[in-house]
Amino acid sequence: MSKIILGYPFSGALYGYLSDQIAKEHSHTNAIGRHGYYTTLYGKKYKNFVETSLMFSLIFDEVFVTPADNHWPASKSTESRDFHPELGLHAEWDAYRNLFNDTDGMVTHYLNDQTIKEILTNSFQIPAQYQQMVLSSIVYELNLSRKHRCPILCSNGRKRVIERLIEIDRPAIHPSTISQDKIEIVTDYMKVTGLLLSPSSLENLIDVKPDAQIRDYANAFLGMLEQYQRSPSKPNRMAILDLARNAIEQEKVSKLVSGLLNWFSTLFRLVGATPLSMASKGGSFVANWSADGAKWYAFAGEIRKAETKALLVRQIEDLQRQVSEEKE
Repeated sequence: MSKIILGYPFSGALYGYLSDQIAKEHSHTNAIGRHGYYTTLYGKKYKNFVETSLMFSLIFDEVFVTPADNHWPASKSTESRDFHPELGLHAEWDAYRNLFNDTDGMVTHYLNDQTIKEILTNSFQIPAQYQQMVLSSIVYELNLSRKHRCPILCSNGRKRVIERLIEIDRPAIHPSTISQDKIEIVTDYMKVTGLLLSPSSLENLIDVKPDAQIRDYANAFLGMLEQYQRSPSKPNRMAILDLARNAIEQEKVSKLVSGLLNWFSTLFRLVGATPLSMASKGGSFVANWSADGAKWYAFAGEIRKAETKALLVRQIEDLQRQVSEEKE
């Protein structure tokens, strides 16, 4: 089962998305710039990272975030605010509370380190009263990475703090972080698919993620990213985009997805190459991902199909409810 930890700014983007979707005009994001806690939690530019956050939330089976005072989606099977089974989303207060309150003084100990203090104050420009909140979150994510042996998706600045914490403690197990290459590949693929890899609403996200076929496609897509990370060459990068275009044309996913960007013009703008030059440079990487197992290319179409199926089910249930409530 695949796992990932969303660190800032991606955790803030996910939380901001949840609050916007659930509370609408009463979203906590309205407090950005006026309330220090929410400004620190979300970040002023959280919307720039929502699509990538949702994409990784879909790809990975289980997603971990630092718990926060935020709107939490309702689950069909539990009232827990620590774990949302349909989303595979973990935000476990019992595991984080001691760090948040700095019960044993560990966070204060790290805050006294001049390098960490400099990064938080000068690089992040975090007000002094919220530096403990930020650092406790980073330590929590680091501990999660060690416990679950899974990567952290976070900013380069956050990585600097993690590296410093490792220097201080010299732990036997170092946390891993998602490389920028992987984020760029996901972003490029999202551009090629017209930014339609993200569900259109929180309700759709809850419907789509547990779908068995979506999980199958997500795991294949994750496998493609892992292979690319092992050999992050430019030809491989272009080969991925070429595969996406060719496979989508072959599968006619464009007919399943509304508002799809023009494939050729988008692809050329992204990589600045002709189809012939791209096809000639893919080599064995293309061969590896042209087989039947390379189902990742239809991810966008499958999400749309899963959304449509779930929407029809909800409409039928609504009709059933209306009929059942009718008087004889």
